[in-house]
Amino acid sequence: MKTYDALTLFTAQLERNIPGTGFKTKVVITPTNLKEKGLVITVSLLKSIPENKRMGRYTTRTVRVKVAVQGSLESQTGLEQACEAIESLDEYLSTPQLHLTEWKETAEAMGSEVAIPNTRIVQRISAEDSFVDSPDSTELQYADDDRIVLITIPIGECS
Repeated sequence: MKTYDALTLFTAQLERNIPGTGFKTKVVITPTNLKEKGLVITVSLLKSIPENKRMGRYTTRTVRVKVAVQGSLESQTGLEQACEAIESLDEYLSTPQLHLTEWKETAEAMGSEVAIPNTRIVQRISAEDSFVDSPDSTELQYADDDRIVLITIPIGECS
């Protein structure tokens, strides 16, 4: 599997699994020319690192990405949506034994999410950073909540 494939599969996986009650969460890969009002979840590639570890018959690569909830908080509704998106991300990415998945169509025209073997997703969150730049300001606030996600993928069979 290639790094870009893992990145696009992960983005689609987040779109399918991060629910929003009363709002639609948009997930995009950066760089993007997206300039929208409201909330967006961005996925940014930070590093792709080949590993010497084996996972079954395969050597692995770790794809390190930054996942951020970003957007302007123009009202209490915006703050509520941002909090909900962050909590949904935390809940989903904290799922034990989370794997990269893809959507598979079946002959009956129904689809389902299928885990990709020999993959793993782990999240790391810093408790030190702030959700908004100046929480006590009365000016327009901009949310930026970051987390690092490590996606382990197979890169080829070992001999």
